[in-house]
Amino acid sequence: MSATEPRDRIGHIEEAGVEYLPESAKDSSPRNLFAVFTGANFGWISAVYGWVAIQLGLDFWSAVASTVIGTLLGTLVVLPLTRISPRTGTNMTVSSGAFFGIRGRLLGSGLSLLIAIVFAAITVWTSGDALVATAHRMFGLPQTDLARGIAYGFVSALIVVVALYGHATIVAMQKWIVPIAGVVLLLGFLAFSGTFDPTFSTDEFSVGGFWQTFILSTVLATAGPISYAPVIGDYTRRISIRRHSDTAIRWALFGGMTIGTLLPAILGAFAGASMTVDTGDFMTDLVGSSPLWYLAPILIVSVIGGFGQGVLCIYATGLDLETFFPRLRRVHTTALAAGVAVVLLYLGVFVFNAVDAITSATVILNAVTMPWVVVLVIGAIRTHSYDPNDLQAFAQRRTGGRYWFTGGWNAPALIAWFVGSVFGLLSVYTDLYEGPLANILGGIDPSALGSGLLAAVVYLGFVRFAPHAVDGPLGREIACDSSSLSTTP
Repeated sequence: MSATEPRDRIGHIEEAGVEYLPESAKDSSPRNLFAVFTGANFGWISAVYGWVAIQLGLDFWSAVASTVIGTLLGTLVVLPLTRISPRTGTNMTVSSGAFFGIRGRLLGSGLSLLIAIVFAAITVWTSGDALVATAHRMFGLPQTDLARGIAYGFVSALIVVVALYGHATIVAMQKWIVPIAGVVLLLGFLAFSGTFDPTFSTDEFSVGGFWQTFILSTVLATAGPISYAPVIGDYTRRISIRRHSDTAIRWALFGGMTIGTLLPAILGAFAGASMTVDTGDFMTDLVGSSPLWYLAPILIVSVIGGFGQGVLCIYATGLDLETFFPRLRRVHTTALAAGVAVVLLYLGVFVFNAVDAITSATVILNAVTMPWVVVLVIGAIRTHSYDPNDLQAFAQRRTGGRYWFTGGWNAPALIAWFVGSVFGLLSVYTDLYEGPLANILGGIDPSALGSGLLAAVVYLGFVRFAPHAVDGPLGREIACDSSSLSTTP
């Protein structure tokens, strides 16, 4: 690596933003990718979704089944995205300009900001509540709003510090989070085995009957993998496709997402069917129902698990904010993102019911993110080469090039996203918000699947009948002659 290229070293602040990373800067590997997405999920935020399935009215085995199905579906949807950033040398939202246009990439940046901020807030909430609840039971400290506010600030500060250092430090941190948090989570099954009742349920389904609730739980489970779509490129962009195959990269992401998500989520459902305390708050009930010997392990996962998920979110948001505030450095945008996440957290905890807020936020985000992901997936499958220089046109304040399309916007991609998102928002089915089309399937939530399918139909329609509108005047010619670009291995 030359002296002018951005350095990426453990314990040093990463200099690179969303600019193109040359081959010599791609020093990561599929193993690192696996560690990042496993460690990011090994926390209580993933366990919450298993617990929510129980709270919705499912018994343990139904909760596990819906969680497994949702996680696998969500992961399979995003797997093709691993092809993009190793070839573009930049993150996913900048890369989305290849399909949405140089200015259309702002849509991806906006969605990424929303997703990362919401999930960062949820992470700080679960970790902070765990600290307060554990301290109350172990030392008798009060469980007040002030105590929670201090805990949220403490967790947020730790997350921001690690996120500021950047990629190399994040990867190194995740590598030690995986074994420690993994062992602690496995011990959780032993801790709650004494009161576990696989037939336990609340005896009341939250939305309609069993199948409506089962599908809602499944939709919620897809939220985790799909929410990672905008941040996958933050880590795959540093993997060389000259040294590592697409298959190896896909398997690394698949393993990280499924193992990382399912272990804590199943533990969350297991604990939900074992709890002897029922206040409606996950961390309070978890700590209150836990044997004394498991309180310290809960505290460990609260801290390092919060790091794993929160750092991923804040780091991604810091990168994407560069799009909207080009004069700020990544360290400044990262701090700004953290501040917004904490504000959202306070609204979710102190103004709204936390469980309802999580359910509504993730389902609604799914409804508007799925169409964007579908367009990227179709684009990734169709496209074998990219022009990294033209993808940086927006940051360089220039017009024209392969991805200029119509004034910097790709109409077919935007129309497909818009049509899918409108349907998704109109068909959302949650306790806080019910769209006018929510009951078209008898109370079964059609928002995520319907929005994705509709976007796919619209976009593929343009691909079939108006390919020049999809690929632009330059895109199709270059796509048919992929040897003209050095980004294809």
